[in-house]
Amino acid sequence: MQLSILIPTHRSDLLACSRIVQACSWANPQIEVVIRDNSGNAAKRALLEQIRHEHCNIVFAEPCDAVTNFAEVLKLAKGDFVFFMADDDFGFDRAIAMLPGLIDQFGGDASVAALTGAYMLDTSKGSTIVAYENVDADDAGTRVAGYLALKSANVLVYSPIRRALVERVHSFMNSMPVSFSFHDQTMCLLYLLNGKFVGIKRLMYCYDVGEWEKAETAQRRDLSFYTKSKADPAINKLHWLLCGFEGAVLIRNSDMFPDMPIAARQPIADLWFSTMFFRFTINPRMAFGSPLAAEADAFCAKWKESAGRLSFHDMLGDICKFMSLYSTESAEKYSTFWNSILSRQKPGTPPAA
Repeated sequence: MQLSILIPTHRSDLLACSRIVQACSWANPQIEVVIRDNSGNAAKRALLEQIRHEHCNIVFAEPCDAVTNFAEVLKLAKGDFVFFMADDDFGFDRAIAMLPGLIDQFGGDASVAALTGAYMLDTSKGSTIVAYENVDADDAGTRVAGYLALKSANVLVYSPIRRALVERVHSFMNSMPVSFSFHDQTMCLLYLLNGKFVGIKRLMYCYDVGEWEKAETAQRRDLSFYTKSKADPAINKLHWLLCGFEGAVLIRNSDMFPDMPIAARQPIADLWFSTMFFRFTINPRMAFGSPLAAEADAFCAKWKESAGRLSFHDMLGDICKFMSLYSTESAEKYSTFWNSILSRQKPGTPPAA
């Protein structure tokens, strides 16, 4: 089986059902389609029962959170590559039909981590077509630079990716002490460090930007991740700094991708941190009425003034100091996890921003 198309679904409206029906039409001996529905909706279940067929595995599960639904549908995949799709987006039929042939062509090349194409971003104001440049480069730094250069929603995650790589990265991400909404970008970073994304010259996926279109509604979606992790809402102000810190530390010290000398890792870490630090400095973030808003502002002011003069260990200490204001347990877990990764190599210093 070359490809598993995976849709963890909860929505029960006709639009979501139409997306699922379209995906089920792609099932054939080379492509399996796996639908895991956790909606508990009887009418939706009755509809899906009617379209179940060979190579189309439809599973009905008890209501659960999105992360669990995602993890459980991944366990059902049998393909060499897996392609996650959301139930409010859709794929382009001709591009999907091409994928098994491309997997036959490139699947034996260990330097290839994934396939990708062009994406349509659909918003209330119009539609835009985007594509990532240079993610097919042999050099990991060039691939990461190409990924960061596209200023849009993170749609690279909607790519057919080697199943073994997805399973390994998701296992690592699930071990993290706090789940942040930017972790989809961290996952893409790890995928890119593991290999190149071979591009196809056609539209592959349409992404409905939805609530992520506006800053306020997007940050409220971010807030839902903090709430599930029992974090204080004011940590939203640290959002991009945390993304920069975690990504740069993983680039420098992680064993989640092929061995790379520190001389090659450092420029990639510098680029990642600088990009996220720039977002940290220019994008206002809300505290949602948190009593710790003033403390968060004080930490942010310190980091902005100290750009390039804080070691990763110092930065981790400050992050944990802030976390301890609302949960000593969370601060200790975060400190233990990231200190264990920092200890693998001599600590680096974030670049001047």
